[in-house]
Amino acid sequence: MLVWAVSLGSRTICIAARLLSRGAILGWISGRSELGPRALGNRSILAEPFRRATRVRLNDIKQREQYRPIAPLCLENDVDLHFDLNRSSPHMLFFAASKTDTLQAVTHVDGSARVQTLNEKQHPLLHSLLQAFKDETGVGVLCNTSLNFNGRGFINRASDLVRYGDEHNLDGFIIEGLLFLREESAFRHLP
Repeated sequence: MLVWAVSLGSRTICIAARLLSRGAILGWISGRSELGPRALGNRSILAEPFRRATRVRLNDIKQREQYRPIAPLCLENDVDLHFDLNRSSPHMLFFAASKTDTLQAVTHVDGSARVQTLNEKQHPLLHSLLQAFKDETGVGVLCNTSLNFNGRGFINRASDLVRYGDEHNLDGFIIEGLLFLREESAFRHLP
């Protein structure tokens, strides 16, 4: 059950970044729905990338096998700090070795990740969240997986999003910069 929503402009993004840094898992809706097999920032589930437990929880939410990897979303200017990749990768087409052991939720067992890079021009709102997360944690990387019902397309109606959040225990979601939180997590993760 959703208990409150907040729209504070750039403060909403800072609150969301703090919630993510404290372990919240949030649905993200921005712009038109994407086509294809990957979450590229319009229909995503976002989470912190530091703990293996995050990957486990994301795979539980997605109702899929635990060996399935979660992709990192990385600030384009920071990609070479975290991954052996010296180019942009806006469509998650390249695998790269991780340069750190701190990104446990997005590093495959072979030490690689299928990286998505993001710059401000591609997606200003998501870029601002990623930058706020970096300001909060020192790392401009988030877990990014598709926000869709298993075996069906991306979520395009608010009623489907609320149902998904309830059925899959998301801590909340952001729709075009408006933050909604679930009762159980609202007070646990508040900054």
